[in-house]
Amino acid sequence: MPHTISRLLLLFCPLLLAGCASSARRDEVATRMRVAAVAEQAGQEDVALSLYAAAAAQAPDRAEVQARYAHALLEYGQPDQALHVLKEASRRHPQDPVLLAAGARVQLALGQAEAALASYRQLLARAPGDVLSLNGQGVALDLLGRHVEAQQSYRTVQTIEPGNIAAANNLALSTLLAGDANTAAALFGRLDRPGAPERVQQNHAIARAAAGQEAAEPDLNALAAALR
Repeated sequence: MPHTISRLLLLFCPLLLAGCASSARRDEVATRMRVAAVAEQAGQEDVALSLYAAAAAQAPDRAEVQARYAHALLEYGQPDQALHVLKEASRRHPQDPVLLAAGARVQLALGQAEAALASYRQLLARAPGDVLSLNGQGVALDLLGRHVEAQQSYRTVQTIEPGNIAAANNLALSTLLAGDANTAAALFGRLDRPGAPERVQQNHAIARAAAGQEAAEPDLNALAAALR
């Protein structure tokens, strides 16, 4: 019996050691991610990006780590590199929803509205009620000039989450982009309350000016960029 136990221990020890090593790597990656988030909050962009990059290199098979690194690259003005990271990650995890959603955001930032729309529709095929995907789909449709479809997407979000500010803001902007400044101003008026995000206040001012003929026609490209 002692010999049998010894043999079993010899078999199990490599597995236990491998598990410990894997756990240690995961802990190290998690620590880097936490420190990177703190660096971001402190405005230390270079430090944060370096830590996210190190975590991504250490955990190439973890989709959520790759997506977070790509998000940081996008936030710090490197959308092309963000898309490259996500494409590489997608080779390991085809159709992963986390990578697909991150890729759609980057595609929007790069002006690749058709590609983003396709990505969001893949996500919605899996989760029809996902508000982030519905909102993203609306943005892509607006960038393609398909405002009626975009507005339906935003309204679907509002049905699911009546207090969703992003969808309400985008609905009003979409209405303005479609040429109905009066309705857009009214929609923004419902949002522009004390404590409203600054972008809502700015967009409301643009809509009022457009409705009242107090300023030149709004810059449609600038308005489209304000979609969230």
